[in-house]
Amino acid sequence: MKHLLAILSISFLSSQCAVDRTILPLTNEEIESLEKFRDIDLSHQVQISDSSEKGQKLWLCLTFINQANQKPLSKQKIKLYHTSSDGQYDPADPNDESTARLNGSVFTNEDGQIFVQTILPGDYGSSADNRHIHTTVEGASPEAYDIHFKQYITYMGKKFVHGSDQHFLADLKQLADSTLITFITIAVKQPVPSSENDVSKIPDCQWCGANEASANLKWETTIADHNVQGERLIMEGTIYEKDGVTPAKDVIVYAYHTNNDGLYEKKGDETGNGVRHGYLRGWALTNSDGKYRFHTIKPAPYPNHSEPAHIHMTLKGKHFDEYWINATWFSGDQIITKEMTKKLTRTGGFSNIINLNLNEEGTWVGNRDIVLNPQ
Repeated sequence: MKHLLAILSISFLSSQCAVDRTILPLTNEEIESLEKFRDIDLSHQVQISDSSEKGQKLWLCLTFINQANQKPLSKQKIKLYHTSSDGQYDPADPNDESTARLNGSVFTNEDGQIFVQTILPGDYGSSADNRHIHTTVEGASPEAYDIHFKQYITYMGKKFVHGSDQHFLADLKQLADSTLITFITIAVKQPVPSSENDVSKIPDCQWCGANEASANLKWETTIADHNVQGERLIMEGTIYEKDGVTPAKDVIVYAYHTNNDGLYEKKGDETGNGVRHGYLRGWALTNSDGKYRFHTIKPAPYPNHSEPAHIHMTLKGKHFDEYWINATWFSGDQIITKEMTKKLTRTGGFSNIINLNLNEEGTWVGNRDIVLNPQ
């Protein structure tokens, strides 16, 4: 009888500890929700791992709300970090796991939402089924809110999560290509009011930035110095008046682009549209010959290769407001298709696809001339 009771006890404990790894496909309603998150402006998306990272792809559709009034938390800085698929943080600072190799920061949109692309983290240490993503809401009290996964947590872990208002349990779903998807709403205690965040000063226009230029602009400027990883690039050219002949003096040229991984990298202290565009941006003021020049790196295409590698550009003069021209593309980019080139409507008077040549220092040099045509 004692042996029978022991067996039953073990069976009961096993059933309590067993983890159901079943992952269902998305419903039609969830597919629609996913599309809405994927359409969120890029300034509210963050890609933590690139395509070369080992592990199963994971997309997080996250909504942050104020726990007290249940309203969306807009313009809140969110930092996320987690282990690799092997369960390693590999922090830059051994004493601070928040400096984990796989980390990223982003601001929520007006609906309190962000879209995160990464991989499913592995178990940390000797414990099994403890996979989670650390989520920090800057300025909140407390700041830490961890995301655990229903399919990768034990019975005792679930009890712990359900008993905490800083730990959230996400149910994983998947797409046909095995990409994992989860939707979760995180209720934040005592967040910083959005009116106190610098991001409240972000311009309404998502593309502009000329008005954020300093007062002492020159015709030549550096966007990325030699400490920034990537192939060195000089992009230069001449701005012409509408006649296409007369050099246009004192035109502000604003340019911004992705880093070597195809991301609009941020340092965390960005203001204005730098919150959207990242720190790889700069301004030049054309000289009497209409010349401008940027020293930077060659940007990489977005990780999903939805667009060619490019540099965004806008123009602003004394007698016309800022307007955008087609982003600068690079000749030979395999992503560029005939369909893409047919859709171009505002190329700045010349082709936006430029040739690159290596100079004696091993730096790529490209020329893009532009004819003014303010709307």
